[in-house]
Amino acid sequence: MEIAETRDVAEFAHVWASVGADRLILVGGDGSIHAAANAPGPTRELALIPCGSANNIARSLGIPLDPLAAAELAVCGRVHPVDLIEARSAGGSYRVVESVSVGFLAQARTQFHGSNSGHLVAGALAGIRALREFHPLAVHVRRFDAEENLKLAQLFVANLPLYEFGLHVAPHADATDGLLDFVGLESDTQLDVLDLVRHLHSGELFDRKGVHLWRAEAAHLRPHGSSPVVADSTDLGSGPVELRAVRAALPLVRPG
Repeated sequence: MEIAETRDVAEFAHVWASVGADRLILVGGDGSIHAAANAPGPTRELALIPCGSANNIARSLGIPLDPLAAAELAVCGRVHPVDLIEARSAGGSYRVVESVSVGFLAQARTQFHGSNSGHLVAGALAGIRALREFHPLAVHVRRFDAEENLKLAQLFVANLPLYEFGLHVAPHADATDGLLDFVGLESDTQLDVLDLVRHLHSGELFDRKGVHLWRAEAAHLRPHGSSPVVADSTDLGSGPVELRAVRAALPLVRPG
């Protein structure tokens, strides 16, 4: 057994390329899985012992939060692959594990300067800055059977139910169905936005008015500079982004 400690994405990529094991056990948070999904080189089986701040991936996929139970699953468990979202922009391609965010929360994420996602003070400051600059997004949705023009505070394109600071962004998202879950949320004022965030934290989003849901295999996002596009925690800029679901792209050890 080889053990390696990494402090950033560059060190992680070096270890990924140099280790010859077929299965890697990651001791870390959601960012460790993000890095593994985007590491260059061979595809390997992944297992996770969650010790992050949010642990959205573990919570969404039933991976135990107890370290001993997670370690037993990591060693003895079977791989059950999950889908990813491929996001293509002018800067290249990025593989998304959790969600893509456009709107108020994407603005807040790009202004977040904490050391990790559990840094509550840094999160609050980023939210205040984004709230000061808030304006609804004009969103055009074209599906095979209809078209809609919406004014949204926030749009999620989700692969998993949870995102960011444990927000319940898409409770019905299934990471094995080959589909993207779109959740569009209306809010006209700053007070409405605060109410929206409260509903996302509590998991009562669908008790709220102004929620739009749809599913598709692919999408084209063009914010026209009105918002960054944030994939997991990576800022893809505000240019056009093409999204598509990639079936069974992440070989992850998890309960069946």
